[in-house]
Amino acid sequence: MIHPRVHLVTAEVVATMHGISCEAVYHRVDTAEGWMWVWNVGAARGRELRFWSKEQLFRTETKNLELNEVVRKLVPTRALSGGMQKWEVCDLLRVSRYQVSELQLPFIPRAGGMWISTSELENFFRRRWLFASTKRS
Repeated sequence: MIHPRVHLVTAEVVATMHGISCEAVYHRVDTAEGWMWVWNVGAARGRELRFWSKEQLFRTETKNLELNEVVRKLVPTRALSGGMQKWEVCDLLRVSRYQVSELQLPFIPRAGGMWISTSELENFFRRRWLFASTKRS
């Protein structure tokens, strides 16, 4: 079971859920036999995939969604703060503080923390979606 607060999961979690190897997960992604909602959160040329947990649990409900709909579901809307703190982004992407720093996201210091705007985070998801160059948005 995936906790409802967790929106993205690693290839290891997907492999465990489906009873296959991580290699098989990556193969399915590479051959378009797998999942549609996958993002690369690896730095530079690294490849570190994150899968939308809702697609893993409810594939038929997610297959006809548009990218912008999915991005809005992933990135919480916060009227007051207008963004997310760095630690929240680490939690969302399932990466360490070091890894999130390597992504070179435009965090700005504010109210004693490092923040990123909602629009910048949404753009990150649009750019890092594996199928951005081949599928509808």
